[in-house]
Amino acid sequence: MRAMLMTRYSLLFSLLLVSTLAFGQSPSEAGKLERGTLTKGQPTGTWEYFDEAGQLELRMNYDSSRISYRRPDTARYELRINDSWQLVHPNRAPGLLGSRAGRRQALQKAIRYPVAALQQQQQGDFLLSYVVQPDGSTTDYTVLNSPSPACSEEVWRVLQQTSYRWVPAIYQGQARAARFYLRVRFELAMVSRFAEPKARPVVPPASGPFMDALLIRAVGVERR
Repeated sequence: MRAMLMTRYSLLFSLLLVSTLAFGQSPSEAGKLERGTLTKGQPTGTWEYFDEAGQLELRMNYDSSRISYRRPDTARYELRINDSWQLVHPNRAPGLLGSRAGRRQALQKAIRYPVAALQQQQQGDFLLSYVVQPDGSTTDYTVLNSPSPACSEEVWRVLQQTSYRWVPAIYQGQARAARFYLRVRFELAMVSRFAEPKARPVVPPASGPFMDALLIRAVGVERR
């Protein structure tokens, strides 16, 4: 009997999936994070990028390849200085050449809870580190923690399909490598079909400006 219940539990999760957007966003808010003109699929002219609160983060002129505005950032970042990683205040903070909120939303929509992880009821935090190099490229992707190999493969699958450019950090007059993190929380939940709907859970705040946090939540409906 227990085995039958567990099988039904897993099947319900595999059939009834709900992806909860990080920071409580809905898909309809995606267009609020960036504003500009596309010409043959490419951004042209001036583009503006915003955070979740609607505050301007970046203004970029793609015709001249110049940034006309970046929101001031006095936070500390992990930079590669000489042969060690140090948490310092850079003269120019590293940052995505675009909307980080938009990137989070795109990743959130693309990542799916792996069926193998659902069947084995595996949940927890996937944590990935990567390095923004002095030329703005990203390298050295390293999985630091994962609830299962299937979860790691799913996040990596989505990352391989995306491409972003970054503004490198400047410290003591030199472009420096900066380390960033991506945390994806895979969470299972079982609710009664007769229960009152609960408020959408929100991802806990990240630990610093170098962390992006997502929540992938699978919801199964308990049948009686």
